[in-house]
Amino acid sequence: MPSPRSRPLIAGTLSAALLLTAVATPASSVPGASPEGGPSSASPVAVEAEAQRAHWIDAETVAVDVGSDVDKVLLQLGDDEAYVLAPAGAMTEDQADAHRRYADYATFTVPRRVNVDEALRGGLTIVALDAAGDVLEATGVQIAGVLDDVYADAADEDLGLTWKNKKPELAVWAPTARSVELELHTTPDAEPTVHRMKHDKRTGVWSVKGKKDWEGQFYRYRVEVWHPETGQVETHSVTDPYSVSLAADSTHSQIVDLEDPALMPEGWEGLDKPAAVDPAAAQIWEVHVRDFSVADETMPEDLRGTYSAFTESGSTSVGHLEDLAEAGLTHVHLLPTYDIATIPEVDQAQPDCDLTEFAPDSPEQQACIGEVRGDDAFNWGYDPLHFNVPEGSYATDADGAQRILEYREMVMALNDMGLRVVNDVVYNHTSGSGLSDTSVFDRIVPGYYHRLDAEGNVERSTCCENTAPEHTMFDKFIVESAQLWAEAYRIDGMRFDLMGHHPKDNILAVQEAVEEIDPDFLLYGEGWDFGEVAGNAMFEQASQLTMGGTGVATFNDRLRDAAHGGGPFDEDPRMQGFGTGLWTQDNGSGLTGDEGQQLDQLLHAADLVRIGLVGNLADYTLTTAGGETVPGSELDYNGAPAGYTEQPGEAVTYVDAHDNEILFDLLAYKLDHDVAGLDRARMQSVNLSLATLSQGIGFVTAGSELMRSKSLDRDSYDSGDWFNAIRWQCGAAEEFGDSTNGFGVGLPPAWTSEAKWPWAEETLNAVEAPTCDEIEFSRDRHLEQLRIASSTGAFSLGAFEDVAERVEFPLDGAGEPGVITMTIDMSGLDDAFEQVTVIINPTPERVEQTVPERAGAAMDLHPVLQDSVDEAFAEAGFDAEAGTFTAPARATTVFVE
Repeated sequence: MPSPRSRPLIAGTLSAALLLTAVATPASSVPGASPEGGPSSASPVAVEAEAQRAHWIDAETVAVDVGSDVDKVLLQLGDDEAYVLAPAGAMTEDQADAHRRYADYATFTVPRRVNVDEALRGGLTIVALDAAGDVLEATGVQIAGVLDDVYADAADEDLGLTWKNKKPELAVWAPTARSVELELHTTPDAEPTVHRMKHDKRTGVWSVKGKKDWEGQFYRYRVEVWHPETGQVETHSVTDPYSVSLAADSTHSQIVDLEDPALMPEGWEGLDKPAAVDPAAAQIWEVHVRDFSVADETMPEDLRGTYSAFTESGSTSVGHLEDLAEAGLTHVHLLPTYDIATIPEVDQAQPDCDLTEFAPDSPEQQACIGEVRGDDAFNWGYDPLHFNVPEGSYATDADGAQRILEYREMVMALNDMGLRVVNDVVYNHTSGSGLSDTSVFDRIVPGYYHRLDAEGNVERSTCCENTAPEHTMFDKFIVESAQLWAEAYRIDGMRFDLMGHHPKDNILAVQEAVEEIDPDFLLYGEGWDFGEVAGNAMFEQASQLTMGGTGVATFNDRLRDAAHGGGPFDEDPRMQGFGTGLWTQDNGSGLTGDEGQQLDQLLHAADLVRIGLVGNLADYTLTTAGGETVPGSELDYNGAPAGYTEQPGEAVTYVDAHDNEILFDLLAYKLDHDVAGLDRARMQSVNLSLATLSQGIGFVTAGSELMRSKSLDRDSYDSGDWFNAIRWQCGAAEEFGDSTNGFGVGLPPAWTSEAKWPWAEETLNAVEAPTCDEIEFSRDRHLEQLRIASSTGAFSLGAFEDVAERVEFPLDGAGEPGVITMTIDMSGLDDAFEQVTVIINPTPERVEQTVPERAGAAMDLHPVLQDSVDEAFAEAGFDAEAGTFTAPARATTVFVE
């Protein structure tokens, strides 16, 4: 069955020439036509429009997919007026580029006598008639293009809340609204006073000047607007999409001045930011605000799960973060902290059962959590409600401006540790659209802020209601929102969720804006290429293959998948890879074929890891395991180029993130079950080293250094504290059971992981949770790797030319299969070492790697490893005469000269 989006208005699509033949009836013979032959008004036709398959793309042009039976096309305004549209042929080149999905639609000219401003305030219908005047079909009209054209000057207006002479002014863009009034409340529960708002017809902006005593009061906009969801005029009381403060549970916007000294921690104005960090030297720790402290028994109970927890330096969780910072961590990446739609800020439900009493592979824990998951205190937060306000459930008081103060205190505390702060931002979708309770934008300007398909339905490829950053006013919103967070909260970076759904131009506009505030602002995002925008179908995307050379980084799935084996959406999770025992210790799953097939897969996986270690550089020349010398752009990754960056700092190198199984759980599935606990800790360390010791941005999920588990949950976005909390007190947090790391606290939730239950049950019973000593070992090994990365310039060369000239893989595929040897020549640079050699050995056997170029050198273990917690490094050595390195099993060993 053909996709609805491919359906023409009338079956069969015509070329422009045939279209003109079909509908260009002489004007004198068209009922209602003007004598001059121009398009004119006509009698309205009684029709009921189907969907919204026509597009009003600028003030003068409507685009429609019409067929051969069409004789005349009308633009009908409500039930009162109709106008004949003159055929204008195919789209111009500029029109076709701006409307790529509809580039083959025919265009029609809107008569000048149409009052566009008035027309856009009501229902619009395109009616197709045959030669006999019978209605062939009728459709509604999408209006984003004409809004951008007619109200282009709105892009220069100040929207939301501004302050002039200590008085507030409020402005909202609502060009299709019939009226907008301000509802002002002294408290959220008080009856409002209603204030008229001035309408600027040129920009579509409604505004009102307030009084000094409005400060601290709450407000909403009362918007009267025609809405396509109901086909009639609706009146809504809507919060401000530009809100900077909110009542609890986001019921009302609040008038506050972000420059009020009362909302600034002591020392905020003179905050001493941490030193600038080159992207290639960045080491990022991704953490959820609630996960960070909710299970920390050393944290004051009223601060657990809050912004303020980051200020408690005497707690275990903060102490651990301080240790990471001292070792070389540079950035803390906070999962979404804007106002979240699905977390109650006041009344939060708790599971109505004793979660500690069930078996490790029981379905009872997840079932009990599932009963309250929509009303509990936990969600990842990838469901934005208000983008410019901190989430209230993470504050000690959700009602009003306290959240602003506490957010700033958190940023200040992290900066004082020497850590920069990255916000996870999700501008690619909203929680709701249409008339839903969590719809803000779409109740103010219906049909504009969200991306619609060919039928006029909101696209949902991102999981939720896709937004449209390609539209001028949402592009403006995103840029100004990023500026607000950079200025008002002094964050140091942003991670864009599903960045490939943004136009490249939008992300570059953000980059330009935030770098005017902080030249060292870090930008990175998910450059995945999928959905309705895939392949630049709608615009040039901000995706992996387009962002090279911009300085904006994208996540590197090439190294991730090569290290794991398989992909994150495999039904059977046991597929092995470079870092999980492929060929070197088969887990018996049979997924990787016979021994020869396994070896071939391992060698290619090692090639992908190598290109990942140099930051996925497109032009880096690599000799593959098969002996072929190719640039990174010609190394294959599932049919796509493995190398795609121009500079190493444009790759975010990682082996786990909040998405998909966390590293310990991946290893639990993929390693042979007989691998002992200490060796699992070593494998954890080897995999993490691929991120920390790469030339790209190093990225680690909080707690992976502690062998953190989510009990095999592949998507813990709504799985509550039980599956998500970092268990700081190993096995001692009574509220969270006696699991050392979260492994074996029940089968993962059915709503994300039920398909994997057969393997989950087996794994939960076969694999033991790590001991406290093994967790401490894993922690200390990660700290060692951070110290190596931060003290050794070889791992953050920063420029393509240096990486291409200095980093080599001298053995290529000729060394021990499953082992990578990397050399870095630091001669002539101001660094502690002249030469660095890295042996990455995830295999279960000690290996020897001979590098003839190192013969005669005075190589030794890196000073950090000479005092390592892992006694296996005592086996490490270097034979200078032969140039042979000996490296222990399941370890990443660094030698220096």
